[in-house]
Amino acid sequence: MQYELDKSGIKSLAGFAYQIKVFAYYAFSLKAGMTVEFETIDDVNLKMITPKQLDTQSHNFVCKTSNVAIQVKHTKVTNAVAQQLLLNWILLESSPYDVDKYILLTDKSYQNSGDIFVKDAKALHKIVVNSNKGVNAVITKVKNLYEKDYAEFEKMYNSISTKFEFMDLDDIDSEIIEAASDHFRRVADEVVFYQRLGEFLQYITAQILNSVSNNDSFVLKYEEFISIIEDISNRFTPTDTAPSYSNFKRINKIDLKDSKVSQSREYIQLKHCDLPDRLIEHNLLHGMYYHVTSLKYMENNRMEKINDIEDTAFENFENVKFDLQRNDRDAPYERLNMTQQQPNSYADNDQIRLGVSIHLTKDSAGGRQISWKDEDNE
Repeated sequence: MQYELDKSGIKSLAGFAYQIKVFAYYAFSLKAGMTVEFETIDDVNLKMITPKQLDTQSHNFVCKTSNVAIQVKHTKVTNAVAQQLLLNWILLESSPYDVDKYILLTDKSYQNSGDIFVKDAKALHKIVVNSNKGVNAVITKVKNLYEKDYAEFEKMYNSISTKFEFMDLDDIDSEIIEAASDHFRRVADEVVFYQRLGEFLQYITAQILNSVSNNDSFVLKYEEFISIIEDISNRFTPTDTAPSYSNFKRINKIDLKDSKVSQSREYIQLKHCDLPDRLIEHNLLHGMYYHVTSLKYMENNRMEKINDIEDTAFENFENVKFDLQRNDRDAPYERLNMTQQQPNSYADNDQIRLGVSIHLTKDSAGGRQISWKDEDNE
């Protein structure tokens, strides 16, 4: 299989939300004492903790915490959006958080100008004072703080304007690839580089989705980031391919109502086994995981690995089928259950061992095709 480098780079990053990509982009800028945060004080926040010694005779330290608040907009920034953004930042500037920089980051395709200071401080203050929005509205919270204190409102407004930076990116995917090049050793092996980067994005996505489902933010510390880089680099080499099943499962869902799923041969074969929907989903997910992993084997020119896994799985099935027929116990569930109990020393984990048997029930399986129920008996 010929590996198409440019397309692989796009595929490595496809499917990830823009805001998550921005988070990943900034993760690669982490240094000691830094964290990158998702949905804390802003969409993305870079926090820096800098220890400062009190005096040369003392071993006591104080720590200065500063932040870079990043607002991510993958859309057209209208005047209304700009105003809302500025009001949010005025609240943030008024808080105990020490913000060194406010960044508005957008995609160049939306042709945003970056001018969020459309109205001057006096005009914006007038809008705030005249607002009659509900108590939970951002503009109401600003009004409660500064309705009778224009001087302080102007001070916050001017402070934000001096700290403001507009970033208009041509291509976030390319920015991430460049940022990750050293961490994942792109110069050594580009195929492995893209596999590592894809695994990192999958990890970040899984963690963020888990945090969101728990109504929480996600914080990545520098030390944890380095550990993740090391773990992924060890699991993906020219001779090893070990994607995390746990992360894969968190971001890939099986929809049994999707006609592409319900009309697929692997689904129909599992239905013959009288499995509950939940177990059908598990089996299909295992099959998907094996398929994705096998594509990574192909990218590394490891076709013999795929052949060994699939030949072993198919031979296991044939042995099971013969044994069941000989003992008058042949039934779809028995074929599935007994086949998946067989060992496969070429499979690197249980999900690959289980998933290859589901993968081989596909229409495209060719001479290795597995049937839990023979089609001529349907």
